[in-house]
Amino acid sequence: MKNWSNIFVFLFLLNINLFGQDGISGYVHIEDPQRWGQTVYLSQIQLEENTNTYNTTTIASTLLTKDGFFAFDKNLFTSKDHIYKVQLNPISAEEKNKLSDKIKNFQLFILSKKDTIHFTKGERMFGEYTTNNTADLEWQKLKQFEAKYENLTDDFDPRQYLIETKGYVKDSLQILLVKLIGIKKLDDQNLLEKDAKANPEYYLSFLKELKSSELDPSTYAYLENKLNFITQEIVNHKYKVSLWVNGATSLVIILLIGFILKSRRTKKVLAPIPLSKQEKAVKNLIISGKSNKEIANELFISLSTVKTHITNIYSKLNISSRQDLLLKK
Repeated sequence: MKNWSNIFVFLFLLNINLFGQDGISGYVHIEDPQRWGQTVYLSQIQLEENTNTYNTTTIASTLLTKDGFFAFDKNLFTSKDHIYKVQLNPISAEEKNKLSDKIKNFQLFILSKKDTIHFTKGERMFGEYTTNNTADLEWQKLKQFEAKYENLTDDFDPRQYLIETKGYVKDSLQILLVKLIGIKKLDDQNLLEKDAKANPEYYLSFLKELKSSELDPSTYAYLENKLNFITQEIVNHKYKVSLWVNGATSLVIILLIGFILKSRRTKKVLAPIPLSKQEKAVKNLIISGKSNKEIANELFISLSTVKTHITNIYSKLNISSRQDLLLKK
């Protein structure tokens, strides 16, 4: 009797140990078994730019038991959180075309080697599940928030969607991978590029936070590539604006200098310094051909005074010789 008791305890502990090695376990509900295959596929997901689908890489598969049970070992996963998908495919391409729009034959979730997820029996193919992965629990909250936008109508307001979704992602989500998924939703609605150009500091700060985290760089590679392209566009735009501003400033300066010079010339032309009565008399005698000595004798002034008057005349009329004065008369 004691031996049987020991065997029972051993088998019980062995069963716990074996169950504990399953990262994923649970049941699949199939209404028409003849239309579906019996293999469940496990894929790792990569987020990609501008697409409502996901890039999947199949990493394992397992057959369903008679009662629809399946499981995947923990060793298939890494110590870091990743997005995964379990999927059951129709038995043929013809059945796939018939069933693709009617039944959701997959489930997305976040998991790591440290966590477990269990699918309970339900009315859907992959029904409700329980998990101890913190990131996936937060993702479920994000899904509940996004549910009101699932059936978009003609009244859909992209601006309001952007404000509400970004606000929720920024203020309510704490886990970087889930934030990244939320931002991916903006990209699916073709709103990410517009918002990143308007708020580059926020997205560059978020990218910096991603790079300093333990997330696999491939997880956020699409966002990094998109932001590199957008920031380069911003730099190019600022450079073009700078060239335009510098060119416009230079043109304004040139026009201003030209205006000042023209104003000075106009001022000189319109407001010449008038000659005194004696200078006018000297000027008229020069024009009549008189010499300096003759001018001095005629005006009863000294020769040096005549020369002083002539110097003042040349200065006021902006000339330098008798010949200029004869041409200017």
